[in-house]
Order: sequence, then C-alpha cells, then structure tokens
Amino acid sequence: MPKAVPGITYTKDEKSPVIDSPTSPYIIPYYKDESFLNNYESYEKYVKAIERVVRTNDRYSKYIFYLKNEIKLNHCMVLKNVDDNDCDIEMHHGPVFTLYDVCAIVLEYFILKKWKISTTRVADVVLDEHLKNRVQVIMVSATVHEEIHNGEIFINYKQAWGDLAAFTKKYWDAISPEYREQLNRYIDRSLIHDSNDFGILTLNPELTRKKKEV
Repeated sequence: MPKAVPGITYTKDEKSPVIDSPTSPYIIPYYKDESFLNNYESYEKYVKAIERVVRTNDRYSKYIFYLKNEIKLNHCMVLKNVDDNDCDIEMHHGPVFTLYDVCAIVLEYFILKKWKISTTRVADVVLDEHLKNRVQVIMVSATVHEEIHNGEIFINYKQAWGDLAAFTKKYWDAISPEYREQLNRYIDRSLIHDSNDFGILTLNPELTRKKKEV
C-alpha cells in the first residue's frame, strides 16, 4: 500500500485497487477495462504510457547491451563501416512495427484474453518479447535513425533483427486489420525493393560519421 497522502484515499475491491479523493470528480482504477480503452484519446495516452514504462525499464537497457555485446550488433546496420567508435549506435524498432505498435498489439492481446490490464503488466510482456527476440529492431547511427523516422530511408524487413513471423503468429488474433494491412504492404515492398537510402547519406557524408562528444 502506498504511503498515506493527505486528501488521497487508497482502497481495494475484488476487481481493482483504486485511488480516490473527496475533491476529485472520479476515481482512478489501477486496472483498466474496455470502457476506459474505448475512448481513443485515453487509449492512445495509455499505449504511450506503456511505451514509457518499457523504455525506462532496466531490462530494456540490458537488452540493448546484449545486442551490442553478445550479438555484436554494435555497428550501424545501414552504414556498415560505422560503429560505436564513430558515433552513438541506437536501437530503432521496426522497420514494420514501431514500439508503440508493439505495445498496442500486446495491449489488444490482453483485452482479447480478458487479462487484468495495467501499464506494468503489458510492459512486462513487451519486454519479454524483446528478450525472446520476437520484436524486430535495427541498430543504426543517430543520424540514420533520424532519417528513418523522417521517411527518407527504406529498410527491407529482412535486414532487421528479430523474428517478425513468430511475433505475428503469436499475436495474429490481436493484430488489427490496419496493422495487418501495414504488415502486408511492407512485406510486399520488401519483396520488390532492397534497403535504400535514396542517395541522402551519399549527399551528406559528414552527417554519417558524427563523433561522440567527449
């Protein structure tokens, strides 16, 4: 039970702990239900909250360490000659599903299974999927990472680390039609095109080898 705070009441019923206050027009349940998640704004904020829990978890930073030091993904997977000695190497989720997408899919899986839903519970499963190498990621330099987010670089899904097929097979029933279309479009494009920077990195060579600040 949290420490006592003036004006705040903590109670627990058979379903979910709640936080209440005489000055509040509503109570805050710890576990969320479908009625809460049916509101798009609440749903989006909740998925982003799960994403924050994942990114700030110690297991997340340990997974990045594992990729760099045990799997030896300590270089940019787009610019092969750029490694940790040249610049910061960062983990990018994708290319098909972002971390937000992965969190949303796992959340839908919780809803489908009718499991108790909290940010920590969903984030824990998302972290487990990372550790089981079922979440696709690609290690890239900071500059390349920025250009990927800007849509300037196309990464073939086969170039990423992580078993996309195993992830989609496990969560298929929880993957929305929109995400399925996104997946199919990306796979179709990857069958036609290899990874391509469209010349942007060739035109900006100084940006690709940004030294770490001392």
